[in-house]
Amino acid sequence: MDDQARYRDAFDLAEAEEVVARVKFNQGVIEKLQVALKHNPEVNLLSVIPSDYKDRLHGLTTTTAPPKLKSYPKPPGRRPDFCVDLVARASTATIVHTLSDATTLFLAKYLEPDGPFQDPTQCLVMVLKRMISDSGKLWEAQTRGVVLKCGDNLVAKIIRGNSDYTEYTSLQYLAEHAPDIPAPKPHGLIRFGSVRVMFMTYIPSITLEQAWGTLTHDNKVSIQQQLDGIFCKLRKLKNDGQRLGGVGGEGVKEGHLSPHHSAEIITTPAQFEDFRFSADHRASTSWITFLRSFLPPSTEDCVFTHGDVRPANIMVKTDDENNYIVSGIIDWEDSGFYPDYFESTRLLFTFYMLSDTDWYAYLPACISPARHPVRWLVSRLWEHTISWS
Repeated sequence: MDDQARYRDAFDLAEAEEVVARVKFNQGVIEKLQVALKHNPEVNLLSVIPSDYKDRLHGLTTTTAPPKLKSYPKPPGRRPDFCVDLVARASTATIVHTLSDATTLFLAKYLEPDGPFQDPTQCLVMVLKRMISDSGKLWEAQTRGVVLKCGDNLVAKIIRGNSDYTEYTSLQYLAEHAPDIPAPKPHGLIRFGSVRVMFMTYIPSITLEQAWGTLTHDNKVSIQQQLDGIFCKLRKLKNDGQRLGGVGGEGVKEGHLSPHHSAEIITTPAQFEDFRFSADHRASTSWITFLRSFLPPSTEDCVFTHGDVRPANIMVKTDDENNYIVSGIIDWEDSGFYPDYFESTRLLFTFYMLSDTDWYAYLPACISPARHPVRWLVSRLWEHTISWS
């Protein structure tokens, strides 16, 4: 065997040993992650993976010691019930948007007519606490909030945070400018401690997500056509060069992957596009420029946009002939005026390679990704860029 062959064999052997070392390193990391997940399913995995993981993996040699991972935090105790915790903690209440007669009448039953005189603010605090403790839950997400049923015609949507009233101001705008859009009607908003309590009409239906598995092809086509009519009407609302984003001046946002918003005044699609590509990321300027090079020129049209159209936010019911009727569009937290292509790029943002649904085949034509396919694909690539940053 000549020297060149011996060198090549030695090189191949060393390379193979380094591959084995990397495999063992990754196996060690995975084992530690599994232990951490078993110990605490809600653990932040990034806190367990070594901060220098990438450098250690690529610089690994056959003599590298087994990975020593950072200790992971102890699991927190069981989270308290959202409503129980809110009732225990909240101590202030302020009416931000006037309560309707229906809301006032509903809350009045939680007053103590023969009780001692109380400061009006403290009286409102006690009324809200009693209402929250007494009302049934329609929806709950521990990290976000809850929707409570308040009698036959009202709900109270209670969401963490008090810095963004986009949903409520959008409902006000729609009630005035497009009352035939099947959105809940607003009935007052209260800032209650660290949450916002939004009263709105109750839509006694089920979500399209719940109904989808039982629908026939004809049912789905009918719903598709109804939704197309609804969103065609919605898109006739235009801002005529005014500020983009929430109608109450809340600014633009895009928060499906991570909170990304701007309080700056943005009035054109070009400015909005710059905003979208300013999300927190680690991508190179070359990669961003490459992605944006595919984008076609945008029109100057900016239309009213829901921003989160998916079956979970569409309410349906059946009529006397067992036909499905779209009875409501809910969750307007991401709504406002945006470039006319934006609604299409937000559709199917939860649709991935393991998704098992044919919802994609029955999307409303006026907002389908097929109207802006390149923008939809670039948006999806950009989302992946952010998620891997």
